[in-house]
Amino acid sequence: MNQEQKEVQKKIEEKKRKIVLWLKNPYNLGFLAIILAAIIIRLYYFFLTKNQPLWWDEAEYMLKAKSIALGTPDTGWWYGRPILFPLISSIFFKLGLGEIGIRFIWLIMSVFNVGLIYFLGRELFNKRVGLIASALMSVSYIELFYSNRMLVNLPEVFFTLVAFILFVKVEFSNQNKKLIRWILPLLMIGTLMRFTVGLGIIILLSYLIITKGFNLFKEKEWYMSLLFAILLYLPYGLYSWIKYKNPVYVIASVLVGSTGDRAPGTTIFTVLKQYLLYLPQYTNWIFFLSFLLALFLLGISLVLSYDLIRKEEKSKKSIFIFLFLIIPLLYFGLFVNHFEDRYIAMILPIVFVLTAYGLDIVYKNIAKYSKNIIAMIILLVILISGTYFMYSHSDLIIKDKINSYGDLREVGLWIRSNSQEGDGILSAGVPQINYYSEREVYRNEQNITSQLELIKNKSIKYIIVTNWEKDPEWLYNYLSSNQTDFKNVYQSVSNYNNNQMFAVVFSTGY
Repeated sequence: MNQEQKEVQKKIEEKKRKIVLWLKNPYNLGFLAIILAAIIIRLYYFFLTKNQPLWWDEAEYMLKAKSIALGTPDTGWWYGRPILFPLISSIFFKLGLGEIGIRFIWLIMSVFNVGLIYFLGRELFNKRVGLIASALMSVSYIELFYSNRMLVNLPEVFFTLVAFILFVKVEFSNQNKKLIRWILPLLMIGTLMRFTVGLGIIILLSYLIITKGFNLFKEKEWYMSLLFAILLYLPYGLYSWIKYKNPVYVIASVLVGSTGDRAPGTTIFTVLKQYLLYLPQYTNWIFFLSFLLALFLLGISLVLSYDLIRKEEKSKKSIFIFLFLIIPLLYFGLFVNHFEDRYIAMILPIVFVLTAYGLDIVYKNIAKYSKNIIAMIILLVILISGTYFMYSHSDLIIKDKINSYGDLREVGLWIRSNSQEGDGILSAGVPQINYYSEREVYRNEQNITSQLELIKNKSIKYIIVTNWEKDPEWLYNYLSSNQTDFKNVYQSVSNYNNNQMFAVVFSTGY
C-alpha cells in the first residue's frame, strides 16, 4: 500500500470513528430515529395520496403552473396568489413530472421541517427539548396533511424555520454574524411563496428594536441582508409594476382585502377566539397543558426581569418566543376575516418547542425527587401515548379527505376528452375544472338571462352543476325543471361522509 492509499485509508477510518462516536450519543440516535420514522410515515402517505383529487387552492396553483409550462388556459387563476410556487411547479410540468414530482419535493421539505425544529428547540433550550419538539412535528396533522397537498403552508414553515434558526444561532450562540446576510433573503423567498411569511420580518424587526434600540442601525450585516432581500424581490416587483403599475399591488391588495366581508354577527375578535379555542386540537390536552405551563413560566420570568431585557439572554429568548407566537396569531386572528386551521401553521414550530419545554420542566422536577430512569420512563410514556394520539388523528384526517372533490376531477377529465380548444365551460368549481379540462372555465351568472348571454359570448359548451362547490340556487331549480333545453350528458356521483355528492354535466347545444 503506497502513501497515498494509506492517507485515503486513514481518512476513511477517521470518518468511521466520528460516525460511531456520533451514534453513541443518545440524542443523536434519538434524532436519527425520529427522522427515519418521519420518512417512513411520509412515504406511506405519499403513495396513499399521490393520485388524490385537487382542492380549490391546489388547483389554482397547478393550473397556473400548467399554463406557464404548456400554455393551457388559466381562467381559474386568482391574481392575489403568489406566483413563485406556480413558476417552480411549471418546471415539473415542463419535464413531464407534473404532480408526482411536486408532491415528492413536498415530502422532502416536510422531513426537513421535522429536522429543523430539532435545531430550533436545541438552540433555544436544549437537545431534549429539540427531540421532543421534532417528535411532535413528525406526527402533527397540519404538517402531515399538508405535506400531501400542493399548497404553500409547508414552504411557509420551512423558510420561516431556516431563517429563524440562523437568527438564533447568531443572536444566542454567538456564531458568525455573516449568517445574518441570509436571513432576510430566505424570508423574502418564503414571502414570494406565501405572502404571510413576511410576518417573520416583522417578528425579527420587533425583536431587534426591543432588544437593541437604535444600536440596530449600526449593524452593517442587516443592511447587507436587506439589500439581498430587495434584489430577490426586484423581479417580482418589476412584474407587478408592468402588470399593475405598482410594485407591491398584489401583496397590498391581498393584505387589505383579507380583512373585509366578515360573516354576519362576527366581530374583530371572533376569529382570534376561534384560534385560541382551537389550540389544544393541534396536539392534545396533555401536551396543551405542557404548552401553557411553559408559556406561564416564561411569562413570569420575563415580567420579573423586565429591566434586564437588553442584557440577559434568557429574557431575550423569551421575547423572541413570545413575538414568534403572538404576532402571527394576532394577524390571522384580528386581520383575516375567517378561521382556517392551516393559516397559523407558521407558529406551530414554536408551539411544539414550548410544549417540549413544558415536558422537559416536568421531567426535571420528577428527576429531582426520584431516579432519572423513572423520570425518563414517565416522559416517554407521556410522549409515546401523546404522539400516537396525534398520529391517529392525522391518519384519520388524511384518509378521510383522499377522495374529496373526486367528482370534479372525473367530469373535468371527461370534458377534456369531449371538447375542443376554445370551448368554454361554466362551473362553480372554476379552478378544479379549469385544471383537469384544460378549457376556459367561468362562473355561473346570477340569473338565466345573464347566463344565456354569457353562453353565447364565451362559446360555452357545457355547464357543470355540483354540490362540491356552491352554484347559484336558481340554477339548481332551473335545471331540475322541465323548462330547460340543456341536456344532461354526463355525471359523476359518489358518497362522502354519508352524503351523496355529485357533479353533473349539461350540454348547452353550442
